[in-house]
Formats: sequence, structure tokens, C-alpha cells
Amino acid sequence: MENEQHENNALAIADAETRSFELIQRQAKMLSASTLVPKDFIGNVANCAIAINVAKRTRLGPLMVAQNLAIIHGRPSWSATALIGMINSCGRYSPLRFVFDDEDAPTSCYAVATDKQSGQELKGEKITLEMAKKEGWSTKNGSKWLTMPGQMLRYRAASFWSRAYASDLSLGFYTQDEVRDFAEPPRNVTPISPITGNKKIEPEQEPEPEIIEVATADVLWGDPEPVKEPTKPERKKSLQQLIDESEEG
Repeated sequence: MENEQHENNALAIADAETRSFELIQRQAKMLSASTLVPKDFIGNVANCAIAINVAKRTRLGPLMVAQNLAIIHGRPSWSATALIGMINSCGRYSPLRFVFDDEDAPTSCYAVATDKQSGQELKGEKITLEMAKKEGWSTKNGSKWLTMPGQMLRYRAASFWSRAYASDLSLGFYTQDEVRDFAEPPRNVTPISPITGNKKIEPEQEPEPEIIEVATADVLWGDPEPVKEPTKPERKKSLQQLIDESEEG
């Protein structure tokens, strides 16, 4: 009796999972056909299904997730504004505040909020422009750290704060700016020779012909020696000539 009940429960769970999967697939097809989603989701049913799954886990709308979740270097990442919005609207914390060392020309920033249940003030990591330079965030081509340092300090401070105190809201995802800054440089895939290592193998060149200078007679000391004419080889006598010479003798 217990075995039959266990089998019935397993069948019911499998049937529920199948229906849930079919529902998500239909929703993903509809979402992928929309022109309101970014290019990573247009016509891509699999990515849309993942966005719907993330929406259920974060209790957000599928369209909101698709519009604010980008796939960069194969990793899903939130936009910084969406991350700040999720923290401020969750109801567990007071809205994030950003504290700068200088409002006109900021060089550092940290995020702070209050836990509504305990009343504890939660202070995040201080982000500085010196840190951005040492980590290589501001030295990349086209980096926004050079053109809008205040905004980038605010975004990075919010990201560090969320991973320290509210990682469940973002599911531990990095922000889009972080993924771009943390991305490794392209690897050199050129095959390495076992003999020369990383040295560039130069093509073999043919040796240049050796030029030998011949001294002429007018630059030598003394008179040049007379050139001897080559001696002609002695012709062999025929048999008739040998007979005639023997008769004459």
C-alpha cells in the first residue's frame, strides 16, 4: 500500500513538472517572438526560458528580467540600475544611500542601507578610483570610469553591497559593467613550437653567394708571369702507321 502511494506521488510530481515545463516553453516562445526584448532573447527560446526561470526565482516580471539581464561572455548579468531597483523595492531594507568623499569631484564611494527588521545599518565596501586603476577597470579602451567616475563609483558600490547583504535578490549575478571589467584578455591560441617555445619561427633564408675578389696582374708586385699555353695531348698512332714505321726500320 505504501509502495503504491509512493509511486502515485512520484507520478504526480513528474506530471506536474512536465506541465510546468510545457507552460514555460509556450511562454518562452511568445517572449522570443516579441520585439520588446533585447537581441540576446529575440528568436532564442532557450534564453527566454532561462529569463522566465530567473523571473520566478526573483519574483519579477519576465519582460523586466529579459530587458535587464544581458549575456556577456556567456554569463548572465544584471544592469546596475535594475539591481538598485530590486534592493530598494524588496521591502527588507531602506533605500540605498551613496556616500561620497567629495560631491563635486568624488574619488571614493560606499553604499549604506538599514535592515528594517533589526534596525542595523549595513555599510558596504568603499570603492575608490585608485582601486579601479589598480584592478584595471579604468585602463580598458572605452572605459566609462574616465568619463563618468561618479556614476561608476555608485554602480560598483551598489553591486558590492548587494553581494554582501542581499545576494539572494540578484542570485549572485554580477552587473554588466563588472563582467566587462573582470573579463580576461583574449588568450593567444598560436601553437607553440616544442623547440623554440614562444619564439617566432623565422623562415629559412638561402645563404648569400660568397664574392671572391680576384687580383689582376696590374696590382701585383713585379711583372706577371707569362701564361703558359696548355699542352695538347699526344695523339695515339694508328695501326697502319706502326706497320709502316716497322718496315722502314
